[in-house]
Amino acid sequence: MMINPNIITSMLEYPLAVSVFDELASTNLTAREIARSGDRREQVIIARRQTSGRGRLGRSFFSPNGGLYMSLLLFPNNSAHDALHITTAAAVAVARAIDRIANVKCEIKWVNDVYLNGKKTCGILTEGQASQSALDFAVLGIGVNLTAPDGGFPSDIVSRAGAVFDTLPPNADNEIAAMIVNEFYRLYNNPDTSFINEYRERSNLIGRKVDVMRIADGEATPATVIDIADDFSLIVEYKNKRREALTSGEVSVRAK
Repeated sequence: MMINPNIITSMLEYPLAVSVFDELASTNLTAREIARSGDRREQVIIARRQTSGRGRLGRSFFSPNGGLYMSLLLFPNNSAHDALHITTAAAVAVARAIDRIANVKCEIKWVNDVYLNGKKTCGILTEGQASQSALDFAVLGIGVNLTAPDGGFPSDIVSRAGAVFDTLPPNADNEIAAMIVNEFYRLYNNPDTSFINEYRERSNLIGRKVDVMRIADGEATPATVIDIADDFSLIVEYKNKRREALTSGEVSVRAK
């Protein structure tokens, strides 16, 4: 069964419009265009494939048939709903949805990737437009590899990319889409961040040796991940025993 907006809408616990397209350049780009047009409705935009999907730092996000590519257009009503809060809530929501529908156990790689069986199955990108200290709007982009694409993943990512299913069960795409939205809104609408405990428990980085990549200069510094703080920053310890709370940047697991 293909992704169906009517089926997804019927399963949502929140009154959101759902639009499904066969192909878009990017669901995030479409959501941004909607927001800038003056449409202030929170809504869901889904594409069956993307031609110009993007991940963090402007990287290309492989988006062929076989995936769920969706964006939520959000209008946060206070500064607590910053990009990090939105992204981490989404990661927990995706992990819960995949776990329940596929009967598996997902992990989260700080800050925005969901892993299954040691491979990345979902990437998350939160973008927004701010004025002064508040967000005018936020766009939460989520890309899930439901199944591998025809012919398999490209050679440059096959070692690290994975899919939720070998073969998509009937209606699983609609169920996962709806459950992600429902789980996300439960966390997003809750004024506290108690889900940090679940986020921390699902972490696949705590205790591991990593390279901390600086966005500014691309420099890699070896460190060990100590914990994830209550504000979702990543606590790392360098070889000189100095600790740092990271709120941005890239972390890659070091080869053994």
